[in-house]
Amino acid sequence: MKPTPETSQTRTPRTKATLSVPEAELPSLWRKRIREMRRLRDVQDQGLLDLDDRQPPATSVIRNLVSTLRQLAKSCANRQLPAAMTKDAVTAWREDCHGRCMKPVSMAARLKELCIFADWCDEDDDMLEHLHKTRGRYLRAATGDMKLKDAWALENPVNIGDVWVRAEDLLAASHGEMAGSAARAQAILDAACLALSVVCPLRCGDLHRIRFGTHLRRHATGWSLRITTSKTETEYDRPSLWPELTPFLDALLMLDTAQADLWRAYDEKSGQPIFSHDFGETEPYVEWPSRCWRRHFGTGEHIVRSLWHSMMFESETDEQWIALALCGQGNGRTAQAYILAGARSRASRRGRAKVREHRMRTTAQ
Repeated sequence: MKPTPETSQTRTPRTKATLSVPEAELPSLWRKRIREMRRLRDVQDQGLLDLDDRQPPATSVIRNLVSTLRQLAKSCANRQLPAAMTKDAVTAWREDCHGRCMKPVSMAARLKELCIFADWCDEDDDMLEHLHKTRGRYLRAATGDMKLKDAWALENPVNIGDVWVRAEDLLAASHGEMAGSAARAQAILDAACLALSVVCPLRCGDLHRIRFGTHLRRHATGWSLRITTSKTETEYDRPSLWPELTPFLDALLMLDTAQADLWRAYDEKSGQPIFSHDFGETEPYVEWPSRCWRRHFGTGEHIVRSLWHSMMFESETDEQWIALALCGQGNGRTAQAYILAGARSRASRRGRAKVREHRMRTTAQ
């Protein structure tokens, strides 16, 4: 029987989107990257391994990310701008969002999606920095001028122990990669960067310029570090780095060297930047340690200093001075108020105990 108007279900025509373009109209490179994300997400959700070892966002994040890209492309089209990850394109999109009275917290969430996509597409450092700084302004507006690192800490309850465990996992994973492969090099570089950041929580501008033999020295029993910090021009001197750090730095030293002997490799790499990606030919760019941190924790390397201060601040005893010593903030009034010169070695030992405590707690969960 033919359905009557009363018995048939009528479907309301879908309203044509006016704030975004269809996904099919996004730039071909963007569509390719989106397909990569979705495919890798499906593979990992099925518990399978893939030759591509990148970590894709969650399905819900990809869905929201695509929606934001469609809006950005629409804003560009309205102004006869090419749909691309540029400052002009982001500004055009922000203007339209402001016109719709989008709240700062929502803007920050959408900008986080653009940060994820830009990083996935290997956009240049200037663009990544622009997106992160812009997101920071909206976060501060949404949280009563809360600092970006504080807002991140609220959204991502990571502690020092978590960072160290990630570094250990990366170092262990590197052993399963083929010698000389990019995957092995990336795992060792990232592992060493995270581990060194924990043991020596220097600013990014100091970490990236550390050189073998010049600042980081190998001794019979381990490693030492001595460098003049770029911001305060004070001497950061750690004559005996934690033994737990030795396997990371030794692996970094032996990476991409034909020498099988550690001491010959040390002589060969003396004077080279420790995080160089091209056999010491060039110094790594200043933001590399922060990009490493963003790959694993979604925020820059600077957060490690806050994590140390937070852990010590929340301790049952007043141990804030330990974090100050480890972070190299032992000069001027800060030193007079918190740090005794003869207590530096004790601060190092107690800091290591804190990391062990967090590691044991993380492993037990």
